[in-house]
Amino acid sequence: MNNDLYGKVIELPKEITEYLGKCFDMYSDSNSSTEGHMRNKELRDTGTVTYQQLGRIKNWFDNYTGDGKDAPYILNGADYMRSWVDNTLGNMRRDDNQYKQIRKDYVPDDVNQGLIDDLGWLGDMVRPSKDHNNLTDELQITESLRRINEIMKKII
Repeated sequence: MNNDLYGKVIELPKEITEYLGKCFDMYSDSNSSTEGHMRNKELRDTGTVTYQQLGRIKNWFDNYTGDGKDAPYILNGADYMRSWVDNTLGNMRRDDNQYKQIRKDYVPDDVNQGLIDDLGWLGDMVRPSKDHNNLTDELQITESLRRINEIMKKII
């Protein structure tokens, strides 16, 4: 669904890294076997997070069943990080879907040979291999445009 987002790297806001540091300080006696310890350290050290990591963090929070006061929950950033992850993923997915919808609605389809053949004589005018510098063609086109403009002026 969001294949275009895979591998995307997001800079962590300064507030998030500072908050993760405070969370880490609350449980400074934790070790690498404590759930959330390594993630907290890695996020603060790199200052970035990938789309896939955001998905894993969201999944962890969604499946969390504790009381919200234990070390793993605090080390993962508690409610502040949970809210930021939810908002960031939601915005990324919405923006990606909007971009795809805009491309679908407003970007024209590729022109293929079948479409050019369906245009008839007009198709010859868009092919760069044809020579359009014939003076007679230019005069006919100019005259036709002049007549169309005169008719339009009478109608308006």
